[in-house]
Amino acid sequence: MTWTRITDPEKVGACLPAWFAGRMVGLRGSFGLLLTTGDVIRVTSVAAAHLSSDGIVLLDVLLDVAGVPVGVDLAWKAKHYLGSPVPGATIATVNLAHIVAAVEFTMAEMAVQTGDPAAPYGDEIDDSPPPATPEAVSQNTTS
Repeated sequence: MTWTRITDPEKVGACLPAWFAGRMVGLRGSFGLLLTTGDVIRVTSVAAAHLSSDGIVLLDVLLDVAGVPVGVDLAWKAKHYLGSPVPGATIATVNLAHIVAAVEFTMAEMAVQTGDPAAPYGDEIDDSPPPATPEAVSQNTTS
């Protein structure tokens, strides 16, 4: 079996479900990967993908701290949150076949646009002003 390591965010994104590509590859955040075991791996980013000649996809991820994220919904609190096993050990490799879902743990208050053009929203969020509403204009054509 041969392996190909891909680090270019666009090429990694092409191997993954759309949400992974736009939000987690090459960017930093607070995410969770729900595994088939029911555990959640807390990650801050997907750094690379490894593709095997047999179709297996492994992801190099940067681990976040272990434990329940701040502000998480009650339904998620009972999960077992895996993260960095010791300070400084932040790199792991995860088999994509064992990931059931990916979630973002960013609270709404933290997602507010700062007005700083260096920190734009992703393409998924349209922060442009709403279109102007047309005004009805009546013309009296009878004299």
